Amino acid sequence: LPLRFRVGKEDVSPFVTITDAQAHLRLLAAFDKLKRDVYDIHSSQSEGEEGERDTPRDPHRAWVVFVNRAVYRFDQFMSGKWTSDFPRWSETAILPLDVIMVWHTYLLNPRTYHEDSIRRTTPFARRLAAMESMPLTLIASLIDSTTLEMALPSAQREAFFESTSGLPFMYSLKTTYSDVVTLRCPCCNTMNPTVQWITRKGDEEGKGEGFAEPDFVHQCDWCSREFTRTMMGVRKFCEEFTRRRAHRKVFFAETLLDPMTGKPDEMLSEMLSLRLVRRINAVFKLDNKPCEQDQITQEATNLAKSIDWNPQELSALIHKGLRPRQTYHVYDEQLPRVKRILAAYSLPGYASIDLVAAVLRQGSFIEKMKELGWLESSRFQHSENQATLLRAIARYHAFLDLMAANPRSFLVPTVDIDLIWHTHQLSSAAYRADTLRLLGRAPNHDDAVQPTTLQSAYDNTAAAWKIRFGVAYSVCGCMPDAGPKPKMFEFAKKEEAPTKSKTTDGGKIFGLFKSKKAKMSSGKHEVTTEEPEVAMEPSKNWNEEDLVSKDLDEADSSHPSDHNLYVQVTKGEAVQPDLVGRELASKQRVASVKKGLERAVSQRTEGSGSFECEGETSKVDEWRKLQAERKECRTDHREAFTSKEGANGPYYPYWGVSIEPSPGFFGAVKYKDAVGDCASGCASCGSAP
Repeated sequence: LPLRFRVGKEDVSPFVTITDAQAHLRLLAAFDKLKRDVYDIHSSQSEGEEGERDTPRDPHRAWVVFVNRAVYRFDQFMSGKWTSDFPRWSETAILPLDVIMVWHTYLLNPRTYHEDSIRRTTPFARRLAAMESMPLTLIASLIDSTTLEMALPSAQREAFFESTSGLPFMYSLKTTYSDVVTLRCPCCNTMNPTVQWITRKGDEEGKGEGFAEPDFVHQCDWCSREFTRTMMGVRKFCEEFTRRRAHRKVFFAETLLDPMTGKPDEMLSEMLSLRLVRRINAVFKLDNKPCEQDQITQEATNLAKSIDWNPQELSALIHKGLRPRQTYHVYDEQLPRVKRILAAYSLPGYASIDLVAAVLRQGSFIEKMKELGWLESSRFQHSENQATLLRAIARYHAFLDLMAANPRSFLVPTVDIDLIWHTHQLSSAAYRADTLRLLGRAPNHDDAVQPTTLQSAYDNTAAAWKIRFGVAYSVCGCMPDAGPKPKMFEFAKKEEAPTKSKTTDGGKIFGLFKSKKAKMSSGKHEVTTEEPEVAMEPSKNWNEEDLVSKDLDEADSSHPSDHNLYVQVTKGEAVQPDLVGRELASKQRVASVKKGLERAVSQRTEGSGSFECEGETSKVDEWRKLQAERKECRTDHREAFTSKEGANGPYYPYWGVSIEPSPGFFGAVKYKDAVGDCASGCASCGSAP
């Protein structure tokens, strides 16, 4: 591994070492083993009579239930009261594996994690701040390399978790219909100790009403009112609002960080919060006097009752608060920032993200690592087998260099780059400091992105990479890169009068290309065979062998990372065309490469490596040739950003995995739905419609 990498204008030491990457892979292997254990224990149960079975019949559903319980355990530990400061990292402070899995996923959403750690002064926020960097090597040392089981905990380790969370250290792989959880009613604020995790109705798809099922509803033991997750989320907003009135430190979720850079902007957050407070005070005729500390709970309950625990009513209040001069109706399209705020307050718990859905989406990335064979304990054990992992580290730093060269771009990583990116993000403080210094922003890692957005962004990334570093971005057997534009079109362009570009979504979103032919409209995605024009300077600071390998055994490591593919298809609908049309477009590019090679052979001049055509000289692109060859010979290789299952994957029936991505931004880039000309879509910009 080189001692220094060139990223932007700086030479930097590697942000991730091979030891870090190996430790991360062992942890992912332990997560995979945990999932298989849940599957196996439910798959191996005898069917018996319908009335005799006390656990879910479907192992997929059982895993979703397990993840729900893991998120609850994480929330209980993080919000538990401390008797002292968080201890220094040692074996006694390491959490159970299921809780580590949730913490791992939370860290992979760096902006949300950071904002949640600083926007309040609760025990949850303070613990997030104290645990902003995961001790990967320490955790990996507690995982047996053969069995992938964590070492039995010491008595001190068990006591630390149990005294803080009030829950047993050891988790249960099974959840029965009689298992219950204690929840606080958002209507009367009393505890309900008999809320079921799952119900027998859940055996029918979409019918479950337990807390670990998507259609959760429970009738309060005290006030007899039925409440849901959404109502608990509205109550969470009301409590934060009331605590702010009591002069507690509270910044509302999705208001504190600058959307472009990820840096805290307290001035903007204060302005937005003041507007919200004024609006709600005016609507419900609340006193401008501060709320008394001992009245916070009751005031929050009264406010939630006034809103009727209704997210639509809350949406209207937030809209009118942020944009008081704009007429708004409940059926109107929500502003981007309002969508993000409502998403943060649409579920219970202290986190501003649906951690259940996030953990489930991360499962597809772990599965990809498993397919590559990277989770096998012996895969990178010896130095002679570590070239692939070393190259992944180099490629990640080149990826950062590409980001530095294109500060307004949305770049899509390959799976090897994604692994190292994830590893870097697990050191949250270092990740923020490194990226803010080099890129001027802390890129978020969005794990729910529309197919057309991912496809276009990846094509743009591959083209920019090739210009910047002179090598192909991916040689796995997916779609070849776009080819060069014929010169006849260039001459034609010169004769055209300059007009304002009606660029497609890709041109507006990514800021990387002057023009491109890939269009996204009416749900369709057309892929051009011509190379986009890229505003990019080539870099001479990288060696070809550090950035790509022609070894077929390493081909899959450069597969585009599409674990964050977001699909939303109503039951009974056909799979979106974007998910199947790309394979056809790929065949067109292969045909284009073949045609170019045939012309090269037929028109090649004597002793020359080029061919002539109507006065122009062209060279055969060896990288496109290799990509086309692999596309044809690797017939079993799945084209990236396509899905044979569509929305019928195992998680869609059981949980809201296909929730909308955070509106307005992917990473730090404004896209077409964002409001206003300030490139933030913040709803406070006077230029917004």
